[in-house]
Amino acid sequence: MLKLLDDIRKAASADANVLILGESGAGKERVSRTIQGSSSRRTGPFLPINCAAIPESLLEAELFGYDRGAFTGAQVAKEGLLEAADGGTLFLDEVCELNPGLQAKLLRAVEEGSIRRVGGIKPISIDVRFMASTNRDIYDEMRRGRFREDLFFRLDVIEIRVPPLRERREDVPLLVAHFLEACVRRYGKKIDGCANTTLEVLTKYDWPGNVRELRSAVERAVAYAQGPLIAPEDLPEAVLTGAERQDGYCFHAWRKKTLARLEKEFLRKALEEHGGCVSGAAKALGIHRSTLQRLMRRHNLPAWAEA
Repeated sequence: MLKLLDDIRKAASADANVLILGESGAGKERVSRTIQGSSSRRTGPFLPINCAAIPESLLEAELFGYDRGAFTGAQVAKEGLLEAADGGTLFLDEVCELNPGLQAKLLRAVEEGSIRRVGGIKPISIDVRFMASTNRDIYDEMRRGRFREDLFFRLDVIEIRVPPLRERREDVPLLVAHFLEACVRRYGKKIDGCANTTLEVLTKYDWPGNVRELRSAVERAVAYAQGPLIAPEDLPEAVLTGAERQDGYCFHAWRKKTLARLEKEFLRKALEEHGGCVSGAAKALGIHRSTLQRLMRRHNLPAWAEA
């Protein structure tokens, strides 16, 4: 997640197009909104469109707009999202769902910075930053000829991968606390937090629906909770069943592993700041030299200098 945040900062400092990859529910649109909100375009519009949710026959008009008389029922001209996003960002969610014809037309818009409305003749200049996302393997889509390579290279100036929740289980308790606070305010219930056994279940589960599924599970648990703490039985049955299959993972094991990793990183940075000098690092940390040496042996940390 630290790498993801660094990628977001770098993307926000540039004005290049961004391709965001990740599973459904991992937070790709949240990443795009964060980039927009920290960029030079933050005062401009941010317009998202789910390419999979709009019928193919309407998608072109939705993106490019149309002139009067372009088709039956087009009695007045209408601007599309590409025009409306001028000066800001257009977020193309599930971009792999675009058909080949629309991909070609979008490529021209990205390359030339101008569009033509459906049924229109006059080109219209646009100043739009493009962000796109997909939960598919876009490289496989290109190999199969379902996604244009030239469009990919235009969108993939900056590529950001959002890791699934199962790869960052240490985030689960933090996200649970965040969603719990929001749900408690909404429902007006007095809930202090989660029982340890509940956290064990939540950190065991693989969360195929990622953050979106976790948020729904917390909201359901708040609605079902009878006491001051969320109990395991307040969670959805799918979460309980899925967690039972993850025998080798629990909250206490996660906590021990995470604390050990943080301790090692903390000691490594202290040694680096003192050029590998054990005595200097120990003094800065406020511990005895022999204590630091014992911790270094535990974490297999080398000393560059013995002084």
